[in-house]
Amino acid sequence: MTVQALRAGGGVDRCLTLLGEELTAYIAGAASVGEFQRWRADRRHRREIEERLRGAADVAETFARANRLGAAAGWLREVGAAGVAGRSPARLLREATGEAVKRVVDAAERFTRR
Repeated sequence: MTVQALRAGGGVDRCLTLLGEELTAYIAGAASVGEFQRWRADRRHRREIEERLRGAADVAETFARANRLGAAAGWLREVGAAGVAGRSPARLLREATGEAVKRVVDAAERFTRR
């Protein structure tokens, strides 16, 4: 999949395609895939999860540019991968603040340059 194809869809759809339903639901802040599916059907929640998943889509694009997209989901689950002990990049995105999202995207860029 190309970076242009990643940018073509919305953040939710891109994350579902690239990261799978469970990881996408987790990053979106849902307690379960079922809750995530209900949120997607609700316009108000859809806007909220779209914002939260933007950082995850940025990470996926970073891995895609480095031709390492297959490693993105595993890296997002790896505790400490973004430089914060005891927290995975996925958890940092789930609890997102502007600074946390930037930290995760920067860490993904460093990882993919190795």
